[in-house]
Amino acid sequence: MNEIVIVVIGAVALVGGVILYSVISTATGLEVDENNNFIPDRFEEKVSSLFKTESNKE
Repeated sequence: MNEIVIVVIGAVALVGGVILYSVISTATGLEVDENNNFIPDRFEEKVSSLFKTESNKE
């Protein structure tokens, strides 16, 4: 049971750190975010296939 708690805490810390980095880097101007969704455009370009749905594919 302790192992599960440690894994969950680690996963939450990892995801929280990525979200915190995204918000801070776009708010301070280190990363460009033209559509103001707090996801840096550089990251959106790298993983754009994950964000595309059938209705908005180019």
